[in-house]
Amino acid sequence: MKKALLLVTTGLALVLAGCSNSSSSAKSSSNDNNTYNSEMTKGNNAVDDKNYSKAADHFESAVKAKKTSKASASEKQANNLVKGKKLMNQRQFSDAKSALNAAKNQENGNSKMTKRAKTLLSQVKKIQLNRNNFKMDIKNAKSLIKSGNNDQARSLLEQVTKFKGVKGKYYSDLYTQANTLLQSLPETSANSSTDTNSNTDTNNNSSNSSTDTNSSTSSSDDQSDNPAAKGDFDVEKKEVGGKAITDQDIANARQQLTDQGVKTVGAWSDNDIIRAIKNAHADGRTTIKPSDAKVRN
Repeated sequence: MKKALLLVTTGLALVLAGCSNSSSSAKSSSNDNNTYNSEMTKGNNAVDDKNYSKAADHFESAVKAKKTSKASASEKQANNLVKGKKLMNQRQFSDAKSALNAAKNQENGNSKMTKRAKTLLSQVKKIQLNRNNFKMDIKNAKSLIKSGNNDQARSLLEQVTKFKGVKGKYYSDLYTQANTLLQSLPETSANSSTDTNSNTDTNNNSSNSSTDTNSSTSSSDDQSDNPAAKGDFDVEKKEVGGKAITDQDIANARQQLTDQGVKTVGAWSDNDIIRAIKNAHADGRTTIKPSDAKVRN
């Protein structure tokens, strides 16, 4: 009898223990779900605020509470956005593009982060294009300085130093290079003419001197070869002879004009250069001339 009672008591204890464990497990699972949902919501809110570092932390906490493909993907995507932006600020654009492409192509990621990655990739592309143009301007300016064409060099360098945002983190190194070269140039011919006029005034010859100086200044500022000065702003398709016109093609064409002594190359838009390349190609030439930039009927 005692043995039977002991068995019943033991069985009852096991049943009660099982119920207790089941209840505890259910409670723990419920807590994990609550934590997961809370952290995912906080992470998505941080994404809305474009605070991707904070978002990554919340998504990581969500993964710890309940590992799902959505939480894991969101964490990776946020971390790649943080990494990409950091590399951009360090001007490591190739590595930045790799991180941003990973964020853009993240499977099961957050659509807003995907959109942000695409925006930053476009920004990187534009920054790299501007930097390449600035580097080309600086390189050409150095060559012009060596050959004594200081006015043309000044025009190219000022094109860099006067660019909006050039002193910012993406271009400051190139601004410093261009500005250093610019400051090393002697006074412009216009300033020299002013000094000459002042001295000539003392000798009662100011009238004739001013006339000569104005004539010289007018010649140096001549915009006749600059199509933009004539209002030719039709947008040109970047293609000629079935091939795309690259940024390097445009840079080479600018150099051709500079070599021909055109002093207003810095004022020509890429659209002007593209038109000139097309017109030169139509004439069977690979070297453009100033007249090639004119709109042909």
